[in-house]
Amino acid sequence: MSKQSKKTIENNNPVVVVDVKSETKTKSDDGDRESEFKLLRLNSAPKLRDCTLLVQYELGHVDGSLSIRITANDKDGLFSSEAVLVSKIAECLSKQSKDSSFSSGIFHSTFNKQSNNNAGFLAAILRSENVLKQKEGKLYLHKLAIDVKVLEKHLSSNT
Repeated sequence: MSKQSKKTIENNNPVVVVDVKSETKTKSDDGDRESEFKLLRLNSAPKLRDCTLLVQYELGHVDGSLSIRITANDKDGLFSSEAVLVSKIAECLSKQSKDSSFSSGIFHSTFNKQSNNNAGFLAAILRSENVLKQKEGKLYLHKLAIDVKVLEKHLSSNT
């Protein structure tokens, strides 16, 4: 991390200092070319199966589009570190009715690489960001916690 402008971020997790000008290379959505990932913030989310274990992620822009990228995992479980466009996540969520419950499997199509853990880790991230909530009594089922139309604004407002 360079010593350029730093920003402190708090989100129910330990305070993280992020270099707001940080850029890293990432595979583009089509997987064929590299794009700059402009980091807005980084955070961690409790895993669905064991909330004592965390999955780390970054929120940033790729080619001007808000994206989420899984960066690390406390324990077992492979994942793809590709940047996923929030617009693709919104597309998946928009197919769900407001009161319906759904599994993490709806997010498989948002990833180019098909690690089995990608969808579950993304669902854990979205729960941590208060986009999803657990269906009462069902650990692996989710319900929408916000209107999908405000997803990008909701995620951006936490930066």
